[in-house]
Amino acid sequence: MNIRHQVSPYLVFFIIYNSQVGVGILSFQRTIAAKAGYDAWIGILASGCIVQAFLWVMYKLLGKADGDIIDVHTNIFGNGLGKFFSFFIMIYYWLLSIYVLLEFIEIIQVWMFPTIPSWILSTLILISVYYCVSGGFRVVVGMSLLSFIFPQILLIVLYIFPLKMAHFSNLLPIMNHSFMDLVDSIKNSMYTIAGTETLLMYYPFIRDPKASMKFAHLGVLFTTILYTISSIVSFTFFSENQLKTTIWPELSLTKIIKLSFMERFEYIYISMYLIIVSALIALLLWCSSRGLKKIFSWKQKYTLLILSLLSVVLCQIINDSFKDMLNKYITQMNIWIFYGYIPILLLVLTFLKRGKQND
Repeated sequence: MNIRHQVSPYLVFFIIYNSQVGVGILSFQRTIAAKAGYDAWIGILASGCIVQAFLWVMYKLLGKADGDIIDVHTNIFGNGLGKFFSFFIMIYYWLLSIYVLLEFIEIIQVWMFPTIPSWILSTLILISVYYCVSGGFRVVVGMSLLSFIFPQILLIVLYIFPLKMAHFSNLLPIMNHSFMDLVDSIKNSMYTIAGTETLLMYYPFIRDPKASMKFAHLGVLFTTILYTISSIVSFTFFSENQLKTTIWPELSLTKIIKLSFMERFEYIYISMYLIIVSALIALLLWCSSRGLKKIFSWKQKYTLLILSLLSVVLCQIINDSFKDMLNKYITQMNIWIFYGYIPILLLVLTFLKRGKQND
């Protein structure tokens, strides 16, 4: 790998943040509190610990293969079968990018421009994403850095205003739900803060992967704390009945922000959030197009163009019921493949390496 195409280890912190903080943070509070109530913030901390362990597994796996997930599959299953399994993971990245795009388009249509068709919004967003990904992985990482710097200012401001009217008694008594209710919140939280699996593709583009490991863990720690704070702010502001009927709790919090020079703070917030969404979609499409390039020996710009055009078409024809089915499929694939299949791959590759050393 040419060093000019690689990034410094500390930038992995921002890539992890970009991959984990998407549209999910705007609505996850209602989902995780469905069964566990306001004890759900405990589930976020527990799921953060699980993600940390999963991140360690990925680093060990990729370090042994000295490459990405396609190289791992090739080492274990051979060229043909290895690429076959890798293809499904590339499709996962692509489908996830479509779901993120659909969710953000819905937010724009509900909160800002209800009459603009989906194909116009998806086309405008994907043109900027295509331009970003065409510049290479370093440009995608630059977008990740921007998605951390600018929106974080708004997030901090957003959390200060609701705390003035917070009722921390909503959180009491702590641990008054069953163990299975907490498990449900952990499961939902794991999908919400998912995204670290993109490391399976960009690992070879890190200049010193071993040195980047600590920054990756710090990135997961930061996003876990961010999600925990976001949930606590929402739980102390909304009652449980209000939260059940609030689709985007974090966006709804922007309604209470009144500034002398700004009436509709949510417009600024959603517009700034476009940076986060575009950076995340760019990362996912880079992973997918990069993987398809290695699998089929196509030029990445062609695979990226095909995926982008298909995304525009799907955003126009997918209805709400199909989007819910897509969400369910992505959730199941994320949990069973990345939290079950990847650790198994590490065990298999470890035994294969030891077998070759003994020979």
